[in-house]
Amino acid sequence: APMVREDGGVLAVRGRSKSPAPKETGIVLGGKAARTVEILNEAGDECISIGAATSTKTTEVCDMIGAIAKVDPDKIRLVKQVGSYPRPQSMFDEVAGRVTALGVKSFSRRPMVYDHPCIVIGAGLGGIQTMLYMRAKGRTDFVCLEKLDDFGGHSWIHVANKFTKLQTEKGTYHVDYIDYNAPTPTAFDDVQYKTWPSRDQLLRMFRDDARRHGLYECTRLNVSVEKVRPLPGSKYKYSVQTVPADDPDAPGELLVASTVLAWPGNLCHVNEIVFPGEDEFGGYIEYASFGKMDYGRTMGKEVILYGHGAFTIENVRTLLEHKCKKVYVMCRKRNLCGMKVISWMVGYADMPISGNIVLEGFQKMYDLVGFDVWSAHSVKTDSKRSFAHVSQKTVFGVTDVYFLAGYYGLMEVVVDEIKRLTHHTAHTKKGKKLPCEVILKAVGTVPSFAIDKMLGLQEMHGLWVNGDPSRSVTCNAMYVEARNFGSFSSGPGFASMIPPIVWFVDYPDDYEAVRGNLPINKPGERPGYVPAASHMLPTMTTLGALVPGLQAEMSMMDALKAKKQQSTHSPAKYIAECTREWEAYIKFFKKNGMLDGGTKPD
Repeated sequence: APMVREDGGVLAVRGRSKSPAPKETGIVLGGKAARTVEILNEAGDECISIGAATSTKTTEVCDMIGAIAKVDPDKIRLVKQVGSYPRPQSMFDEVAGRVTALGVKSFSRRPMVYDHPCIVIGAGLGGIQTMLYMRAKGRTDFVCLEKLDDFGGHSWIHVANKFTKLQTEKGTYHVDYIDYNAPTPTAFDDVQYKTWPSRDQLLRMFRDDARRHGLYECTRLNVSVEKVRPLPGSKYKYSVQTVPADDPDAPGELLVASTVLAWPGNLCHVNEIVFPGEDEFGGYIEYASFGKMDYGRTMGKEVILYGHGAFTIENVRTLLEHKCKKVYVMCRKRNLCGMKVISWMVGYADMPISGNIVLEGFQKMYDLVGFDVWSAHSVKTDSKRSFAHVSQKTVFGVTDVYFLAGYYGLMEVVVDEIKRLTHHTAHTKKGKKLPCEVILKAVGTVPSFAIDKMLGLQEMHGLWVNGDPSRSVTCNAMYVEARNFGSFSSGPGFASMIPPIVWFVDYPDDYEAVRGNLPINKPGERPGYVPAASHMLPTMTTLGALVPGLQAEMSMMDALKAKKQQSTHSPAKYIAECTREWEAYIKFFKKNGMLDGGTKPD
């Protein structure tokens, strides 16, 4: 776990190394730390603490201190106290539990002072937390520009509907997640913030917390950014052209910024698909996102739910809550989805859980619907199933209702595609005819190339527009690419990107350590600002390996996930809540005559 400084701050440090994982004999993190080492500056008025192995050497500690304090490690000498006398430690001694670092005046660095404000684009979770993180580090010269009329972000305000819920646990998804000491909220006045909060509960959380933190005063709502340009001949100076979002024809305003940190989101537009014969269908056809669907029209009807992404999984629940007769989930490929206990488990664990263990947990629930997870298109393994690598173009939709509905025959997965439609019938490419009266297109959303144009993005280096450390652009991942799992929630993912982008606002010269070493993403089938997993993993690894001071901040943020989950969702309480929900849906199905019998699943 991260160590606490005397000033109340938190620091967890990994030794300087170009490999992504620390050596066992070096400075280590989390559960591998066998002891704590306290390090005082020369005057003894500052102290940091690190987790270390028993055999950690003084040279490793000097390397780490030098990277943080920007001091040549060869000029640092560690001194330990022996009785009443200080005694220097030799180069290859095991570092003592408490040492003074001679040659280090201060562990603090002076952050860059700018002539113009730092502009944050977007007032969703990422933008809110970026502002709070900058403020916690002493920076207040920021302004947020948001095209919508309130906090919450495009995804929750427009893409979601009133029935949408957070699929993962609230412990890792709230504004104060990035504050080590802040508790997870339970209510906002008369509105309860539940374990799996609804869209409206989430929006209340965003807005109440933004108001509590004074963010309305530094945010300009209903302001759309049209173009960001670096001003020629000027360093740390950008023009930001804006227009009123509610009246694009009205006169705009030209702002000058020293840095621009963009959180534009990537769920921008409906992914449109049209089936031959829609005019002949005679039933109800609609898209699942952007609040278009009238779920009341599905009661007592057979529905084809087209797609198998995370929002598809959400819609299985919503359709059954509206008492549809049956859901046919039709998809080209059957992606894996998660279940609540496994989502909780990977969030609760201090270290990532290997993929084969996660899939063993998945199989317990997938047995209810007769599917072998190891046969999924997204899974790679060996004959002994000693590992599992999951690669799919959608995140895990987390649900229990999907499995319960499949067990009772209220939902059926059909791996196929619609070829054409006739009256109340879908004809598939595999020659099937499915009777239905409703088709709900849950084929996802697409990002916008207009955001690349707005940012002037030709290529993205790591998280930075055209390799400029003063212009970052970040968005949530929409894929799974892993063989070890630390969270199913997007909250920790958002938080992990904040230390790097703020670090180079404070210390822009440090970017030279990673320049030329970060992966580059260019616009192609998708906009350049939306990278794949093959881009993000080496980005975060490179940042941690080459900027040790930043690695300390990133490690601290990574450690929050388990702490927040453990303090919010105890095992007994969480499993009991999952059980109550499970029983409640069985009761609901029976009460509304949706079941023809069948035994209760174990």
